[in-house]
Amino acid sequence: MYNRLNDVLSGTEANYMLPFYWQHGDHTDTIPEEVERIYQSGCRALCVESRPHRDFCGDGWWRDMDIILAESEKRGMKVWILDDDHFPTGHAVGQIKNHPELRKWQLVERHVDVMGPLTDALLPADNTNADHILLGVYAYPRTGEGEDCAPEPFCLTDGVSGKFLQFTVPEGCWRIFFLYKSRKGTRQTDYIDMLREESVRVLIDAVYESHWAHYAKYFGNTIAGFFSDEPELGNGAMYAKDNFLGTEQDLPWGGTIEKEVSAALGENWKEKLHLLWRDGEEAAQVRSKYMDVLTKLVRSAFSQPVAAWCREHGVRYIGHVIEDDGQHCRTGSSLGHYFRGL
Repeated sequence: MYNRLNDVLSGTEANYMLPFYWQHGDHTDTIPEEVERIYQSGCRALCVESRPHRDFCGDGWWRDMDIILAESEKRGMKVWILDDDHFPTGHAVGQIKNHPELRKWQLVERHVDVMGPLTDALLPADNTNADHILLGVYAYPRTGEGEDCAPEPFCLTDGVSGKFLQFTVPEGCWRIFFLYKSRKGTRQTDYIDMLREESVRVLIDAVYESHWAHYAKYFGNTIAGFFSDEPELGNGAMYAKDNFLGTEQDLPWGGTIEKEVSAALGENWKEKLHLLWRDGEEAAQVRSKYMDVLTKLVRSAFSQPVAAWCREHGVRYIGHVIEDDGQHCRTGSSLGHYFRGL
């Protein structure tokens, strides 16, 4: 601490602050004055806040960045760049609309209880299409204790035809689970899939590569790096306290997760998926294995490729990860695992 204080008093301290410098695209003529004010405040770096800008990664953005970088270089200041046009990071400047096949997927569970015996009964089933795919239908006997179901279900998948499930079950109370791989109802329909590297590449190409194309000469000197703002898996309600496995929300299901989950859960793995929304010892084991697979995919498909790109281009990658109220270990407004996210 003494050394730090001595550095400050002697004016030899390093820079410790990089304030957000908000850009709206409507004050180009005042940029030199504003950069000077940041410099006079003692800050030797700034982070260009892109989200309010009217033309991020367009001609207006490059016009303003030309001035910001030139003024910062003059003063020996470092520049960080916020890496998207929307909150949170992952919108990829809207480019995912040009790659609909790379949109995110979710695992959807629906269930209904029926009393047997029932023969050739009918239940409505979802209309399926390329964006809403049936994975399986299973009937489990209810135990009579809370929401518990006994193991060893009947597989009823073959009974689905069009809009209906035709089924037969023995006497007793049965819970019938429908499982879908779906894009239907996804909260962020125009965001990248954090579980697929080729989807993450859309963000890299739209933001990172375009800045490299314009400003390669500044990389590693004036441009210090990029700033991600609270990237998230984006299923369920944002910031909900119950936004966790075991509630009535859809779950991330992109990339190679089906292969990884099947390997983790073993034979008859689809029969165990309903436990992601249940309580109990076996359910906890299934949820734990799912989260382990999920967050490793986030790390390998999102965190590591973006970081690798930055290393290869001589800059750093920093940002915010939401950890408030345990969000960092959930699947909605964060990345499911604090350290793998980092």
